[in-house]
Amino acid sequence: MMDDADTKSGMQGLARRDVVKAGLTGASLAAVLGMPRPAMAQKPEFKFRLQSFLGPGWAEWEQLIPRYIKRVKEMSNGRIEITAYPPGALVPTFDMLDAVGKRVVDIGYGAQVYWKGIFPFTEWTWGVPFAFKVLDHYDYLWWQAGLIDVVRDAFATRNVFFLGPIYSDEWGATMSRKPIRSLKDFKGLKIRTFGIAAEIWRMNGAGIVTLPGEELYTGISTGVIDGVNWGSPYGMVATKLHEVAKFYTGPSLIPFDMEDMFINMDAWKSLPKDLQESLLLATRVFALERASSSTIASARAIETMRKAKVTFLSLPPEDVQQIKKLTAELLPKLAKTDEYTTRALKIIRETMQIVEQRPGNI
Repeated sequence: MMDDADTKSGMQGLARRDVVKAGLTGASLAAVLGMPRPAMAQKPEFKFRLQSFLGPGWAEWEQLIPRYIKRVKEMSNGRIEITAYPPGALVPTFDMLDAVGKRVVDIGYGAQVYWKGIFPFTEWTWGVPFAFKVLDHYDYLWWQAGLIDVVRDAFATRNVFFLGPIYSDEWGATMSRKPIRSLKDFKGLKIRTFGIAAEIWRMNGAGIVTLPGEELYTGISTGVIDGVNWGSPYGMVATKLHEVAKFYTGPSLIPFDMEDMFINMDAWKSLPKDLQESLLLATRVFALERASSSTIASARAIETMRKAKVTFLSLPPEDVQQIKKLTAELLPKLAKTDEYTTRALKIIRETMQIVEQRPGNI
């Protein structure tokens, strides 16, 4: 058995890649260090219900969430047991934040922008078009620049503890029933979208509709909507939108839009410190798995879309530049002036200024 000095030395020598490997394989840090694993508890001390906004057909629901649940169980030595529920099973998707605060649901997995009716700033913590380019920028923004503190302070006012952001792979391309070759082609179309994109499409004559993910397939197939901004190629295929919408228009506007994981505050406070740390680490690993697996899945999804006779289009460069220009103009006009929005945008803008100091070709 390792004594305290050996343990300390082992932790100091533990490479970052070993921590990541432990998370991605579901192994415990004890196993990586060669320490004996404690026996699993016979009965869980804490039982939580988790509702996801992604359901059957999504790898997140079928693979990553079960892996997350298993990882939490192993890291807690069986003391935490989580049962997952698909979209809408316990409460409507857009009601999850409120439901978690009231503990109708213990843990919610959703998207930041879904809560903008409660917290306007989540429209921007979810994503600003063209603000950042790579996952490193987003991870720094949240965990080192301090964006997570803003969200935690805000969610705490609703009796919710924010576990962390979950990195989706991209957002902003449009799947539609009619071809969209330029901004002018949005005129007269009913588009399901969010954020600044909604305002830009509206300025070009589109009608904006708000629907949860589980209603998109029916919405397009019945003509309730003509098109949708719904994540990446993988997200479109996972929701089977390629079956009913045969035009895909890029580019995506946000490289990694922010989903989120959060838990009822009373449930969080009921956990001892070591189990809180287990949940936090498991959530952080889930975020990285979500980003990497969905990025690869999007590459694979292209062939599926081609086989379904989807036509790939792209807005012309001048339209993309117009979107960038309008984003810079609209953000200060659309942003609220409450404390949380002010704090969040200050962190986002300062981080943008930092990453812009390095030219793309250096």
